[in-house]
Amino acid sequence: MSSSPTASRAEHIAMAAVFFANGAGFASWVSRIPAVRDALSLSEGQLGMALLAMGAGALVSFQLAGRGIGQLGARGLTLATGFIYCFLLPHPVLVGSLLPLALTLFLLGAANGAMDVAMNALAVEVEARRGKPIMSGLHGLWSAGGLCGAALGGTMAHHDIAPGLHIGAVAAVLAGVLLVAMRWLQSTPPKPAEPAPHFALPEPGMGGLGAIVFCAFLIEGGMADWSAVYVKDGLGLSAALGAFGYAAFACAMMGLRLAGDRLMAVWRASTLLRAGNAAAALLFATALITQSAGLTLAAFVAVGLGVATVAPLVFGTAARRARRGPGQGIAAMATLGYGGFLLGPPLIGWLAQLTSLRFALLVLAGLAATIALLAQHLDEPRPAPATNPARA
Repeated sequence: MSSSPTASRAEHIAMAAVFFANGAGFASWVSRIPAVRDALSLSEGQLGMALLAMGAGALVSFQLAGRGIGQLGARGLTLATGFIYCFLLPHPVLVGSLLPLALTLFLLGAANGAMDVAMNALAVEVEARRGKPIMSGLHGLWSAGGLCGAALGGTMAHHDIAPGLHIGAVAAVLAGVLLVAMRWLQSTPPKPAEPAPHFALPEPGMGGLGAIVFCAFLIEGGMADWSAVYVKDGLGLSAALGAFGYAAFACAMMGLRLAGDRLMAVWRASTLLRAGNAAAALLFATALITQSAGLTLAAFVAVGLGVATVAPLVFGTAARRARRGPGQGIAAMATLGYGGFLLGPPLIGWLAQLTSLRFALLVLAGLAATIALLAQHLDEPRPAPATNPARA
């Protein structure tokens, strides 16, 4: 494959298709969770344990994916895990009891987690060949894929289309997308890197990046599970308005991600992150204190804008700086980020039980302020001053 601008643009489009497909596949499964729960007559606790298995699979795979990139390369691992992901996608809606459901979700989570690390590492390579920022837009397309997958799932459920038929068809289409994308995605030989530990953790000097992604994903997890509850119970509004509030948060994230590459051509990444999260922290804290419905909706949008570009910025920066290879750098950040996402909902719940939901959600405003304070870690380190030969 040539490195001409046309080939580079085609590779960018192929990479965008991979991100869109991953998001659409994941949302397709999520949209049919109620059907699986009803078919297996699961309690809320049983369903929660099964979904936890999916998270556990992802966390395990993050550790293996960084090493896998060193062996297969980012392109090879993206395609291998992508096809496994498509193969496993329909299985959770086809099982007949709780234990097989938990097992299939563990495997699906592992395939999705490994694909997530691999496709982000491949995106960093494509960005370098493209010569301009593309990471934010790719993550925006993942969000757009999720929105399309959820909308399709809702339509299929409304028309009583069997979950197996629905998700099986989606998986077949996504596998076809990967087959087409494979033609344009270039292979880059793995670069020599420092030996990697068995557990992917941030390297020295990258702790600030890890803290940023942990805070952002914790905010995202907390907003996903508690924003609609706060609107309904804390503000006394309808459940429909609660769902609309979370939708505003999610759409704000997607919109800024799609526009993020253009914005970063004008502003430094640290400036964008600092300004967005400082505004989000102030507006969200004010909304919680005043309990104004209109201000709360605006705050949800501001928080979505604040955390929107964290994943693409931090993953890209970690991949470029990691001495153990880009896969290990992304795997370490993904581990911390996903850990924050899983910790967020129960942490908010525990704090709400001890105090109130309004006070517990103030923690999210504090985390946004923390991201603003840590934003300088995205700046590239200044080169060491040259040694004066005469003095040496």
